[in-house]
Amino acid sequence: MRKMKRNPIGYRTVTRMEEESAGYNEEQARNKNRTTASEQAAQDHFETGDWQDDAEQTINDKKRMNDLLDKEQEFTNKTGLKRIRKQLILLWSYVKAIMSGDYVDYSAWAFIKATAGLLYVVCPFDLIPDFFPWVGWADDILVIGYVCNLLMNELDAFAAWQKRRVATEG
Repeated sequence: MRKMKRNPIGYRTVTRMEEESAGYNEEQARNKNRTTASEQAAQDHFETGDWQDDAEQTINDKKRMNDLLDKEQEFTNKTGLKRIRKQLILLWSYVKAIMSGDYVDYSAWAFIKATAGLLYVVCPFDLIPDFFPWVGWADDILVIGYVCNLLMNELDAFAAWQKRRVATEG
């Protein structure tokens, strides 16, 4: 059974260290065995970068968080990113629902990873700079796929919550 605590943001959650020690590293190791070299390069760049630290700082800075959330339309409508459009929309919806206080049953670790993934997508200077159309979005596609795969259970629970919420409102 998971031990629930309050994180620095004030939400009840399991600490990142507790989650990682509970098997997330094993899941990452299994997933790494099923990736191509380019997927692995994008994952490594994402994981070894300061994206999680940037995400934690962004979460605690309302202006930066609003700037990130305002970029949803711009990035979900990019031709090169339409392949992962549903995943992008789900990630943005997840982060927005948490920020608005509507969705409270989440993991801070997943929230930080989702925010870091979105920051990676909106940052023009990543593994392959985004000013190279199509090619520059390849690493973004790989990172979003990786983040969504990493957060699969969390995003499935959020999607189910969204569906229940729409059913009760309509």
